[in-house]
Amino acid sequence: MPLILPLILALPALQAPAPTTPTADAQAILDTARAKAKSVMAERAAFIKAGGNRKDFKGDCAKELVGLDARLGAETRPAVRQALLVSRLLYLELMHARLETPFLDRLRKEIPATAPAWGLDPSLIEALADEQAADGGPYLAEARAHHPDPAVRRTLLFDYFWDRLDAKDEAAWKPAYETLQTEFPDSREAKQAADIRASDLKTGIGHPAPAFSLPALDHPGTSYTLASFKGKYLLLDFWATWCPPCRAEMPNLHKAWAHFQGRNFAILSLSFDAKPEFIAPFRKQAATPMPWDHAFVVGGFTSPVAEAYGVKGIPKPLLISPEGVIVASGGQLRGEELEKTLAKFLGE
Repeated sequence: MPLILPLILALPALQAPAPTTPTADAQAILDTARAKAKSVMAERAAFIKAGGNRKDFKGDCAKELVGLDARLGAETRPAVRQALLVSRLLYLELMHARLETPFLDRLRKEIPATAPAWGLDPSLIEALADEQAADGGPYLAEARAHHPDPAVRRTLLFDYFWDRLDAKDEAAWKPAYETLQTEFPDSREAKQAADIRASDLKTGIGHPAPAFSLPALDHPGTSYTLASFKGKYLLLDFWATWCPPCRAEMPNLHKAWAHFQGRNFAILSLSFDAKPEFIAPFRKQAATPMPWDHAFVVGGFTSPVAEAYGVKGIPKPLLISPEGVIVASGGQLRGEELEKTLAKFLGE
């Protein structure tokens, strides 16, 4: 009996879980979020394989959000709170939910740009910066230059390179490209940057536009070729209904069409959707009739026309002169720049 009693009294202590550290708790939260994201991506792949349009898929993370919000209400340790907040942002992105300003402000206030939690997914820092365009740039630049995780730095650096290359900002894209090649020479990002740079040269300003022949989507039996638009300025628009940046450009395209239609101007939208059937429902929406010429590109990024035009990402707009020469591309034909660029060639 004297030997048994001390053992019984000691049992609770022996069975008590080992104490955890904030770093370990934060990592566990991030690992859970990664697992959930992997599960959602698998569900998305199954949805697409079954014939669904990827733009219509939304992950279900409602249960996870409830749990995170409950923990955030009680958690005080900074590292753990940062992991919870970044995970919450990931779940909202997976659900395609609207990001509310108070939550975005909370992220910026509590999470430094160099916080380890951003390693969950570097694109989340970009999502935050995009939503806070007025002052998100310096925050993103801090992460790009000083984040302790090389994977985060090279991912952000690659995205910055591509964005600045598209904007024809050589003073910015060239140093970013050189940093990728020197600091991360064997990385996937460095190789992709080299591939994108080479592809971009295929459609440089002043180059002849490559020939193509594609079946007209709205006129069975008819094909569009470069010669079909001879004598007109042609805005070639590589896009897809599933592409959020493509959809974001729709108001600008419709405004430009309303302004310049009737002149020697045409738009040909080339869809990289999985099926041509996805395009008509999108165009039936009041805000996106897209009342110009359309073609569906079989094979999308692996098609001959994508190869010829160096299409590595969409949207990719190009303006071709009446003589068949590329006169503008990329950022020159997006947002407010679209009408300004068209006005240079077509007049006000």
